Amino acid sequence: MDQQENISSSSEYKEIYQENKPSPWVERNGFAHWAMAISWVLIALIAFNIVGAVVGVIGVLATSDSLDMETMVEQLSSNFDILFLANSSGQILVMALATLLIVKLHAVKGERKEFLRLKLSENVWQVTAVGAILFIVAQPTILFLGWLNSFIPVPQVMAEMQETMAEMIANFLRSDNVLLLGVFHIGVVPAICEEIMYRGYVQRAFEKSWGIVAAILISGAIFGAYHLQISNFIPLATLGVFLAYLTYISDSLVPAMVAHFVNNGGQVIASNFYPEMLDEKITPEMDIPVFLVIVSLALTTGILYYLYSLKPKEE
Repeated sequence: MDQQENISSSSEYKEIYQENKPSPWVERNGFAHWAMAISWVLIALIAFNIVGAVVGVIGVLATSDSLDMETMVEQLSSNFDILFLANSSGQILVMALATLLIVKLHAVKGERKEFLRLKLSENVWQVTAVGAILFIVAQPTILFLGWLNSFIPVPQVMAEMQETMAEMIANFLRSDNVLLLGVFHIGVVPAICEEIMYRGYVQRAFEKSWGIVAAILISGAIFGAYHLQISNFIPLATLGVFLAYLTYISDSLVPAMVAHFVNNGGQVIASNFYPEMLDEKITPEMDIPVFLVIVSLALTTGILYYLYSLKPKEE
């Protein structure tokens, strides 16, 4: 009898709290969570480039004896240490730290970590392990999607920009003693910062407005578009959807962060042992390993289905 009374009192307390708890700034002022998220994605894109440019110029000034414009431009386009320092600085300051501040508009004090899913859930390590396997098994599938994407026409300007970016990363990874720096700049930093922004903030904002299915699909699409690589949009968006799915299943950012690192850091490590892979380009003429792709598709589908069984049942 006493236990039933305690349960009843607890339920009544929760109802009273839900009715009287303060609303976040977004809701008090009549804004939609999804609209604020879109606005921040656009602002963050601009801010990221500004921060990167400022850090890049400071880096050139600190390492160059000449201050003429031609030397500065040459350093900014060829000094990989400065380029990747600028990129990582933009991700840390804008995608991670600034996003943590923006979340204050969407959640009241005491609920912000929950909003971003910055926590360890009951199934977090199991989902993390399965998610890491998923991102290894899915690589042929991602390659196949990249091949399909290569048939989509790309404006010349965008194609040249993407080719320059790919060449810059390839040259950086060909440098001597670059493995640890590559793992840090390409693996660790994006795995933390991009997950805080996309799976932590953007996914949750859309989930509050439109539900979890729309949140997973839209946050994945935004993740793919944010990289400004039209010829890689489909594989990048698919990876974004997988990361969002892991976040939903675990209710934590940890599995997505680890899987993101496995994807990015794994490619850095692989290119260190097999540098010839840096010269490979995905084109409509490339040979697709059909059998490997079929096996990958089957295993990827099976793992996604198994992950769903790991989701705790709603009370």
